[in-house]
Amino acid sequence: MAKLLVYTGSPGVGISLAAAAEAMRSADAGKRTVLLTYGSTAGLSALLGVAVGNTPVEVAPRLDAVALDARSELSAAWEETRTTLLPPFSTLAGDELPQPPSSNAAFALLRIRELVRTYERVVVDAGPHDPLIEALGVPDNLRWIARLLIGLDGQPAQGSLLPGLLLPPEFTSNLRQVLTEAERLRSLLDAPAGMVCYVLRPDAAALAEARLAIPAIQLHGVAVGALVAGPLLPPNPEDVRLAPLERLQAALLDEAAALWSARPLLRLDIGATAGGHLPVLLAGRAMGDAGAAKVRSPIGNEYRGEPALTFELPGLPQGAIGLTLSGDDLIVRLGPYRRHVPLPPRLRGVRAVRATREGDLLVVRKR
Repeated sequence: MAKLLVYTGSPGVGISLAAAAEAMRSADAGKRTVLLTYGSTAGLSALLGVAVGNTPVEVAPRLDAVALDARSELSAAWEETRTTLLPPFSTLAGDELPQPPSSNAAFALLRIRELVRTYERVVVDAGPHDPLIEALGVPDNLRWIARLLIGLDGQPAQGSLLPGLLLPPEFTSNLRQVLTEAERLRSLLDAPAGMVCYVLRPDAAALAEARLAIPAIQLHGVAVGALVAGPLLPPNPEDVRLAPLERLQAALLDEAAALWSARPLLRLDIGATAGGHLPVLLAGRAMGDAGAAKVRSPIGNEYRGEPALTFELPGLPQGAIGLTLSGDDLIVRLGPYRRHVPLPPRLRGVRAVRATREGDLLVVRKR
């Protein structure tokens, strides 16, 4: 089974550098590897020394790279289906469509589903964490909207906006298929086959953002298996003017290691920023194999033998959690992030819940 590593994190060059370094290291270690990006191709092409496009191109032995053009993917998908639509939709060309939020990540998941059949390791440069977290929430948002409109949890919901009797059966059937497909695509990231590697820019602002973003990724059921810090100054730099920055960097790394002690904290050397095959490969070798980390699902349905909903939220500051019970959904807020989480069967129908923090674990049970 292919291993899927998704690199995201603090905005900056470190994400692309870390993903490229891991891809080169993996290929050099003998694994058939592909590096996928769905952002701008200019930086990655310069980094690899090869023009990267919409079809896989060989970068080195056993290593291919491909850049997803979400705009072209959306246009092509629309052109395939618009002949079946009624006016005015059938008159719209694919190039006229606005690009929906999170569509980059959605089309990337479709491409990943193809790539995992061909390669032993798929490395994804997913860019900054906010768009990724937004994309991870799409299946939950679709499910909530569908249930509000017509009720898709079995029978039509009481008070639904569009009574099922007024809708053609194929509409409901197609909507169910869309929801199923969205969940199936997100499940590509499930542990142990998939995991996120969080790239931490070594400054105080990035560390504060990561304390919310890493738990938010895990809140969506996707495990953050490793952290990569960088690009990093070398210890004891020759230029004494860099010594204060190096000391600050070392203190931030110590804090990160304490906050996320259960996860490997890998180092990305600043030498990788030079680009080219050898500097990036050497940085990947020094960084090590992020995919070797053992990961498990961050969400569970039991705690000490009792029915519960548990979330592993490592590094989350105290007081950053908000909870609301809405029918059979639990709305969890972590700072600016939130998710509608379906309650497990043994907790459905409860009128009140209580939540406690047990270390990094948030435990939600019947009151």
